[in-house]
Amino acid sequence: MRLLQAACPHPNPLPQAGEGIRSCVAVAVVLVTLFASSAALARRQPPPAVIPTEETQKARDLYKVGRYPDAVAAAKAALNKNERYTPAMLVMAKSYYKLHKYEWMKKLWEMMQANGASSAEKAEIYQLLAFLEVDAKNVPGAIILFKQAADAKPDDAILWNNLGAQYLAAKNYADAAPVLERASQLQPGFAKAHLNLGDAYRGLKQHEKAQEEYQKALQLFPNYADAVFNLGILYLDADKMPNMDLFAKENAAIQYFQKYKQMMGGTLPPSDPAEGYIAEAQDKIKKEEKRLDRMKKQQEREAARAAKKAADDAKKAAAAGGQPVPPPGAMPAPPAAAPAPPAPPPGPPVLQ
Repeated sequence: MRLLQAACPHPNPLPQAGEGIRSCVAVAVVLVTLFASSAALARRQPPPAVIPTEETQKARDLYKVGRYPDAVAAAKAALNKNERYTPAMLVMAKSYYKLHKYEWMKKLWEMMQANGASSAEKAEIYQLLAFLEVDAKNVPGAIILFKQAADAKPDDAILWNNLGAQYLAAKNYADAAPVLERASQLQPGFAKAHLNLGDAYRGLKQHEKAQEEYQKALQLFPNYADAVFNLGILYLDADKMPNMDLFAKENAAIQYFQKYKQMMGGTLPPSDPAEGYIAEAQDKIKKEEKRLDRMKKQQEREAARAAKKAADDAKKAAAAGGQPVPPPGAMPAPPAAAPAPPAPPPGPPVLQ
């Protein structure tokens, strides 16, 4: 009755005019129909999606501590509540990667793409796929995937560093340098990025810039043995270093390799090349000493030949002038004095 009253403009719910009654009833029927349709539509619509935040966070925590099977189980629990929840798919895919179940990881990647994975989630999967290419020693394929990862998440220094490392593996120093510069700019405290950037500069023969990056890495991480080792390589391989002759350069290389060995201690594997590089630097020093000794002897021989030639020339000159030949090593005789000029003719007699 309230509905009818609200729909009918007449103050009297039973107006005298028959036409008015029919109008009010018609309006009431329309409103009842609309309310009924809205209720039916609400019943047909699915309930709002459940966000399994708690289960997904549990999966992340388990993944971080290396409990990968448990992380998979927690991610499944999250997906049971919302089968389209890509954050849970990501944790499961990463866990399968750690468990070496790569086909399952790739299947989850397909599901993530179909359900609108975010750029950050895509970046993580691209990186996992790139690692598979690295393991397969497919450097060009790894470069493509790391580049996709970095493009998807351009503020991630680790992704740019990993891309730069693959350019270094390909000896593409020109492309490696700007990529690694970006990584070190995004995260100035990233010692590995500075180390790799030093390698790129070394490959470009920019020795001073390489040394600067290695020193930055050591400032951030004083016990960074790889940075010390790479400084040794820098001094060993450089044609020249500023304000250093070969002896100083090679001795600096030896000192860095010896320091590296001390830092590694008992963890240094028998196959480590440091000792071989020390021997190489020592061999360069010996070769330079021999070269300088040969040069000195050559100069002495040339000086002796020049002295002999000068003596022979002096003998020939003396023989041609009828002068006695001076003994070997004697100073040549001074030239004969010039004859005195003739006396002037006598003048006229002087009158008294």
